[in-house]
Amino acid sequence: MFIQTELTPNPKTVKFIPGKEVSPQKNVTYKDILEAENSPLAKKLFLIDGVDSVFFGADFISIHKTDELEWQVL
Repeated sequence: MFIQTELTPNPKTVKFIPGKEVSPQKNVTYKDILEAENSPLAKKLFLIDGVDSVFFGADFISIHKTDELEWQVL
């Protein structure tokens, strides 16, 4: 699967565009792995060291990272 990335005005956040629906009914924000209990994808993303929060839009995912790691490491 080819996933496009897009920079955002916030250097700690990157938008990932998979070319498929992600959350068509509503936008969802997960601030930690406990909030992501009902989302297998969000839970797996939080297992990546440095992921601070995850946002699912209709056709994209935004990931916000911590200060400790750079995007190249993630």
